[in-house]
Amino acid sequence: MQIERSEIRVFHAVIEAGGFRRAAERLAITQSAVSQAVANLEHKLGTPLVKRTAPPQLTESGLRLMRYAETVLNEEASTLRDIDRIRSGELSTLSLALSGAVNFAWGRELMLEYCHRNPFTRLRLDVAPSREIVYGVGEDRWEVGFGPFQHRMPGHFTVLDCFPETRRLVIGRAHPQAAAVRADPAAHLAQLPLITSWLDDPGRRPGGGRLRDAFASVWEVGNTELRLALVAEGRGVAYVSDLLLAGHPGAADLVALEGVDAASVERRVGLYWKTHRPLSEGARRFVQLCRERWPAREAEASRCV
Repeated sequence: MQIERSEIRVFHAVIEAGGFRRAAERLAITQSAVSQAVANLEHKLGTPLVKRTAPPQLTESGLRLMRYAETVLNEEASTLRDIDRIRSGELSTLSLALSGAVNFAWGRELMLEYCHRNPFTRLRLDVAPSREIVYGVGEDRWEVGFGPFQHRMPGHFTVLDCFPETRRLVIGRAHPQAAAVRADPAAHLAQLPLITSWLDDPGRRPGGGRLRDAFASVWEVGNTELRLALVAEGRGVAYVSDLLLAGHPGAADLVALEGVDAASVERRVGLYWKTHRPLSEGARRFVQLCRERWPAREAEASRCV
């Protein structure tokens, strides 16, 4: 036996409105339909629920059913309110990680526009190294990542390609060996540390260790500002995005190295999230904002092998 939601609604309306006729007016149905629904419910339960007085009075069974009806209908009303608030962005959360270069070039503009459109949406925003963001989205630390795509993206990701990025190998003008390194970088790079944002487990990135093996050592410096400052002061070399070189105040103290393998690395930059996990309302609205800013095609990323 199962009590239908429509029966509960009619029964509740009869008691709340104080009569069968008033319940019919409230529900916009006929009085006979109200009477039939209550009678069917009583027949199904095998016990009287309402004393047909003016106003109707509840039996003991009716009192118990009324408590249940209030719980069900209150929960329904609360759920509908929450869904409406989620739809408006009031109860949604945007869980997002940006790479340092994306944050520098677009973070302020994007988030100000997003917050203007969605003033009630909560933010959980982080700036992190690009490869860490890929792992973090896969591990559910963030719902959406925005940064350069890795050579092999996880096959269970959906990606939204937005724009290109070039990462150039640079050295600080103040480096004591800057002139010699620029003249013959291949002969000197093995003596210099590579200052990078994050050193992940080489086993998680097949073949990814070869590039870093060309340097004397690897320094992990997650903060973009500090990493650029160290390079500018002559502490090592680094790969720096053209998004930073084009406008960052510290870029004037850096110079690109040419004439060496992997002097630059070309990448595509965009958003990615888990394909089989429906986007939250907050994330969906951010993706839509980026689609408007960078019209692009969405495709399933390549599977890691």
